[in-house]
Amino acid sequence: MITITCLVENSVKLSSRLWGEHGMSVLIETPHATVLFDTGQSGTVLLHNLQEMQIDPQKIDQIVLSHGHYDHTGGLRILFDKIGTRPVHAHLDMFRERFSETPDGKLKPVSAPVEYHKEPFWQLSDKPIEVAPGIFTTGEVPKENPLEDHGDERLKIYAEDGKSLIKDPIKDDMSLVVKSDLGLIVLLGCCHAGVINTLNLIKRQFPDDKIHAVMGGTHLAKATEERLLATEEILQDVPNIGLSHCTGPKVIARFLSRYPQRAFVFQAGTQLRF
Repeated sequence: MITITCLVENSVKLSSRLWGEHGMSVLIETPHATVLFDTGQSGTVLLHNLQEMQIDPQKIDQIVLSHGHYDHTGGLRILFDKIGTRPVHAHLDMFRERFSETPDGKLKPVSAPVEYHKEPFWQLSDKPIEVAPGIFTTGEVPKENPLEDHGDERLKIYAEDGKSLIKDPIKDDMSLVVKSDLGLIVLLGCCHAGVINTLNLIKRQFPDDKIHAVMGGTHLAKATEERLLATEEILQDVPNIGLSHCTGPKVIARFLSRYPQRAFVFQAGTQLRF
């Protein structure tokens, strides 16, 4: 049996004792390993929710970080203070210095606040990696579909000259794939690379497997209608669609209305078994 638990997300269920924050963290438990996908923003929420759900963080074997933004990586330090270090899988661009430009032109740091970038536990690669039996990173996702806006104009990184700022292509965006008896379970962090691009890559990587579930942040909040329709098309045969984080409330409501038997809110406290 495989258990997928959403530990950190923007929202929690009504009457829940869990806390929410702008961020994402998902726990994957299989007969072979326990892997944490992203750590949320603060670490405080992650540890609180683990305690409330009576999940021992010591059993976490490995950690995968979807990309180098603070709301997916910020909990790493506090988690390691609690349980000690673990192997951490991430893209080679994890430690790029990143900013978000405010409407008045100011730069807000949004980099991954991890102080351990020289530590030996980092497993950095832009290639797909099997981090544990049946659990795979996608590696860097090719930006192929012209409908998917690759990068937010507000998000900036330094160019190669180290002085000028350019739009951040967020090359480090990766997703996680878990093999189950029912099919592939795809977990998205923010999916800056695009749902269509990501799923097309996964279909090439696992040509003999069907996708049973797609869950996480989809970065569709500002998507055009054409892109939304194309995303719905690639998800048309997916039985379980869990939407959260950067999907945006309007897009979540759209999916819940159009696909009530398949779509759901993947919020903190959601636990699914496959």
